[in-house]
This record gives sequence, C-alpha cells and structure tokens, in this order.
Amino acid sequence: MSVARGFGLNGKSIYVNVAKPIVVNLNFIVDHTNGNGLGIRSLKSNGYVESVFMNTSVTPGVINGVTNPNPIAGYAQITFKNNFNYYLGGFSGQIVPLTSTSTTSLTTGHVYVITTLGNTTLAQWQTAGLPPGYTPAVGQAFVAIATASIGGTGTVGIPGVAVSQVVTVVGDPNQEINNANISQYAGAKVIVQFSGATSSSVTTLAPTAPADGTVVGMTFNFDGSSVTIDGI
Repeated sequence: MSVARGFGLNGKSIYVNVAKPIVVNLNFIVDHTNGNGLGIRSLKSNGYVESVFMNTSVTPGVINGVTNPNPIAGYAQITFKNNFNYYLGGFSGQIVPLTSTSTTSLTTGHVYVITTLGNTTLAQWQTAGLPPGYTPAVGQAFVAIATASIGGTGTVGIPGVAVSQVVTVVGDPNQEINNANISQYAGAKVIVQFSGATSSSVTTLAPTAPADGTVVGMTFNFDGSSVTIDGI
C-alpha cells in the first residue's frame, strides 16, 4: 500500500546563495499566424511578463506602445515588467501538439492522449491503459497495456515530437535587465533561441520555431538585490 507523504514534515527551509532570489514562471502558445501579430497567444505569467514577441506572418502587433520587432523564426523576445540586478539562469519545456487526434487502435507500450471520451466506460479506459484511481478526461496521457482497439467511441491522439530541442539565451542577459525607463518601456528583456535539427537526416542544430500550437513553459531565475558575494 502506498502512503502519501506530507510536504514539510522533514524540512522547513530553503537556503540559497543569493541575497534576493526571484523566480518568474510563464507559458504561452506559439501561433505565428494569429491575428494579434505577436507570434504567440495565451501568455500567462500572473502579470509579471509584459510581452513575448515571436515571428509573425501578419502585421506585427503592439503591446503598450511597443511594436513586435518580428524576429526571424526560432527566436523569442521576452520582456518583464520588473527590473532585476542579475540573470542567474532558467529552463524551458514544451507541450507539443498531437500528430493525430482520432486514433482508436492501440499498440502495447506506446503512449497516447485522450482526445474524446465518447461513450467509452471507465473499465474500458483502464483496459486500454489508464491507471486506476483517475476519472477519464480529455488530455490525459497513458501507456497502452494491450494491442487492441478502444472499446466504445472514445478516441486518442499520438504525441508529436518537439521540433525545437534546445532553448538557449542569446547574448549576455545581464546587459538588458535594468531598463532606464521602466514606466514607458517595461523592464528586463531576454532573447532566447529555439534550436532543432535541420532535417531528419541532418543533426546540425539551427534556429527553429516550435510548431504552432506548442505550449512553451519557461522559468527565469534572477537576483533582485545589488548585494553580491563572489559575483553572485
């Protein structure tokens, strides 16, 4: 029997080696044809990010008087509402669109995502591979435990593969994280590059935009204090 552990029972503090650590989380959906002209849609950051600009195929949009510079495909310019003293690092992850959305045939060991529930019962979803303890819902991923067709009218999708495999920061971000006119132009600015293989047979990485519909999540770590020890 599995017993849930309570967070905080064996610890109470987090210690870091910077004076004022600041973490900003955000996510957005890549959409270079969207009519807003931003190259993305559905930016979420709890209001801490001013804008994310990516390549767009329509007239570049404007956020608070600043026009999307329309970077070439494979780059994103992230502007924060705050200034910071040091950029410490970060990471990114992607949720890639499905390659199909109406599959009913399963293969053992392959991963699928529920796209429609139909009249497929809980027992039938569990027979397909949905782990016990969950109520079937669109968006759930599971590993098929049998090579067979799904019972009922429910369907699943096949996961896509990320076009962009690596995300890196361009230049020295510490040179653009303290805007002199934050009230007019917002705060820190960081440009990132999405890189992927040029083809299935050529593994050389090149700037490559994630496919439209890809959900990109990012975490940025900054130091908000001017106090440093050994440069951090």
